[in-house]
Amino acid sequence: MFLKGYLPYRLNLLAELTSESTRQIYRRRHGLTRPEWRVLVNLAESPSLTASELCALVPAHKTKISRALVALERRGWVKRESDARDRRVSHAALTPRGRSAFARIRPEMEAATEAMLAPLGAEDRRKIDEGLAVLERLFERAPPATGPGAGNRD
Repeated sequence: MFLKGYLPYRLNLLAELTSESTRQIYRRRHGLTRPEWRVLVNLAESPSLTASELCALVPAHKTKISRALVALERRGWVKRESDARDRRVSHAALTPRGRSAFARIRPEMEAATEAMLAPLGAEDRRKIDEGLAVLERLFERAPPATGPGAGNRD
């Protein structure tokens, strides 16, 4: 069967299934969309990021990142400041309220991840980590997409 061996499908399916197990935390308990959660967690790991940097890290289209930043700003969790050299660029950073919110949500997300992996033994967990590290290295070396359809995530 084609799909059982088709890497993009398998990775996407697994990403959706793992995300589904944590969605109730960020969505139902904290009222965040997936892009908002991903922007929040990325900003928690950096002093500040531009929208372009967030697009690459999340990854998501610039409109989703822009909407997520606006929503997080409205909550008082993010502030944006214009770049002194290029007024078209702004740097987003978590506010103290945003850091506090992340500090509340993070343990819940870690507990959900631990519960998801609980049925696995140490060896299987090690294999997962090793396999993910191999894929991360593979995609770090991948040349940028060019030509028709470049940038599509299908």
